[in-house]
Amino acid sequence: MRSLHGGDTTSAVLQSDPDGLTLMLGKFSAREETPVHNHNSWGIACVVQGRDRYRHWHHDDEGQLKVLYEKELGSGSFVTWLDPPHDIHSQQGIGDPAFELVLFGKNTMTIPRNYYNPETGEVRTALPQ
Repeated sequence: MRSLHGGDTTSAVLQSDPDGLTLMLGKFSAREETPVHNHNSWGIACVVQGRDRYRHWHHDDEGQLKVLYEKELGSGSFVTWLDPPHDIHSQQGIGDPAFELVLFGKNTMTIPRNYYNPETGEVRTALPQ
């Protein structure tokens, strides 16, 4: 699995079709939350092992970020998000790493995404790291 976001979070593309539909396996660290980011795609994430803290964010017209809602997901639980701008989120395993199957409408490993700093309001665009 490939490291993401410069931390302990990792992922692997399991299947990607030419039309963009992509299935991934992700491992979300309990040691640190992912940066707040988007995927420029709709998505569905289902926890297959462990527990996950999922935070869904809103980036307003003034550049401020706020948490719209937070969910704790267990094995078999899932969360969905829509296309931008409704795809901004962060995640973290609870206690131990959380493993998830994630289905995207695009291969999000090949397109730039936005990384948001909630403290400064800075938005950085980059390919997944």
